[in-house]
Amino acid sequence: MNREHKIYNVQALYPRVNQPFHFDAAANKSMPCSYDTPEAKYECNFIIGEDQAKDVIKQSLEAFNMAKKPNWQAWAPKSIEDVFGADPVSEKFILKSVKKTYGEDGNAPKQYLADGSIAPEGFMLTTGSICHVVLTLAPWNYAGRSGVTFRLKALKVVQLADAPVAADPFANDDKAIIAEVASNVDEFGVPNDDIPFGI
Repeated sequence: MNREHKIYNVQALYPRVNQPFHFDAAANKSMPCSYDTPEAKYECNFIIGEDQAKDVIKQSLEAFNMAKKPNWQAWAPKSIEDVFGADPVSEKFILKSVKKTYGEDGNAPKQYLADGSIAPEGFMLTTGSICHVVLTLAPWNYAGRSGVTFRLKALKVVQLADAPVAADPFANDDKAIIAEVASNVDEFGVPNDDIPFGI
């Protein structure tokens, strides 16, 4: 039996929830795709604190124990690191959430803005944004292994982080500087300031 769990004021990391993505072997990275592409999914990681991580594990164990069948493998993580990756920057933990499309259109995680309104079409959640999150804790057992998947059901953007600004590719380009100076010449290449008469 799946269970919903809320986490508050967590930081989004590498969000891919504006459209489905899948892993492209040729490109060796996640790439945008259509909802009916095999293994199409929405993804977002969240940086969570130790107390939040422990609470997620506690709720996940309860959900797993309620859902497990007699033939399921036991699932009993011995540490936080058994479930979550460590974030070396913040010294917190990284929760990886995913929601597959299962070939269905329109089942993206719901996104709400700070005022409670639905995020408009095309809205882009950015890394570093602070969010409240609703996860579906989905127990599983497959090929001799078991665990709980964290499916992103919905999120509310508390504070949207600015999108990263690309560095100016012409900042230290001498040709670009010359081109700017050259713009102050007339059609014959003579600096405008040096023209001794009006035209």
